[in-house]
Amino acid sequence: MAQPEFFSGKTLYPFIGALLALSALFGLVIMPRLGQGSRFIDRPAPDFELPVVANGAAATSRVRLSQLKDKVVILDFWATWCGPCGQQAPILDRLARKYDSEVVVLGINVGETPQTAANYARTKGLSYPILVDPEGSAQEAYEATALPTVVMIDKKGNIVTFNRGVVRQAELERALKDLRERS
Repeated sequence: MAQPEFFSGKTLYPFIGALLALSALFGLVIMPRLGQGSRFIDRPAPDFELPVVANGAAATSRVRLSQLKDKVVILDFWATWCGPCGQQAPILDRLARKYDSEVVVLGINVGETPQTAANYARTKGLSYPILVDPEGSAQEAYEATALPTVVMIDKKGNIVTFNRGVVRQAELERALKDLRERS
């Protein structure tokens, strides 16, 4: 009795390879985004007050999130050692420049010195305010356990998107467009 064609090496091995590739893609790309911060969506953003170490109005300035109502705010929790954070920063910088009058982008450095964060922002040419979270209180409040964590907050102070990992510019712009249409 002849073996069915599907079970021959010519068909089976490529099928298994494709199945493994799809599984890896699902595991690496899709799974981390499922349920991301879903408990935060449509809830008030936790308030914080943090020092600004770069691109602020004054060297000793601080930012309190609750004072930014009536503006869309994008929070980016990041660190200099984080490769994906280095990919996210220029995307957020382009948005900060493009939507300067409508959107406030805040980079929140976690676990590093103010000087390290400020030097990184200067080296990368970032235009948006860079804050430091020395005690990790904001990072804890937002459960930013993976870096980067990008959070979008509407003008009423409610969280509308919560993403762990790099978020493409098109995805952020789509969320901004949705917010404008809802207002």
